[in-house]
Amino acid sequence: MDLIAWLSLAGICALGAMSPGPSLLIVLRCAAAGPRQGLASAIAHGAAIALYAGLTAFGLAVLVTHTPLLFSLLQWGGAAMLVYLGWKALSAPAPGNAKTKQAVEEPVSVPRAALQGFGIAFFNPKVAIFFTALFSQFVSAEQALGTKLGMAGLAAGIDAVWYALVSLVVTLGSGRGWLGAAAAHRLQQVFGVLLLGLAARLVLSL
Repeated sequence: MDLIAWLSLAGICALGAMSPGPSLLIVLRCAAAGPRQGLASAIAHGAAIALYAGLTAFGLAVLVTHTPLLFSLLQWGGAAMLVYLGWKALSAPAPGNAKTKQAVEEPVSVPRAALQGFGIAFFNPKVAIFFTALFSQFVSAEQALGTKLGMAGLAAGIDAVWYALVSLVVTLGSGRGWLGAAAAHRLQQVFGVLLLGLAARLVLSL
């Protein structure tokens, strides 16, 4: 692959990463819990993208895209995850509630943020479709192993960096105490409604 091809691939991967969707909501929720949580979510999301991109580069993503049962299981898993996270956001205790102090003292942990970031990408089989369509323009049978790994790494790196930047902007922009407890609670509820809406849309499209 020449430089123009690499730049084209990078540009399309960047546009894909920047497209708004459930991944953005999950990273924003994790970033609201703290900078480490946001970064963990972003890196884990990039790891899931690396998995799909790597499978596609080696032609294995066909197993996902052309196996209806596996494809459906991943979609239902994604819908279930969105419903769970949406319910958790909506059921968060309101300011003044006796449970609020405990909730504040027990924010989303770094491992849980990473799990959410990875899961929201892993349970989205449309990522495999995206990379199958994209890499078909760049991958050839005679390409070296290093080139294929480089393509997967480029896609994963762009995705992780983008969401890390999103997390950083949220963290720096909010600052300590920038959002009051009531406003933060309302924001959580908005996230919950959006996640449930996305889950409903996904289920209706199955």
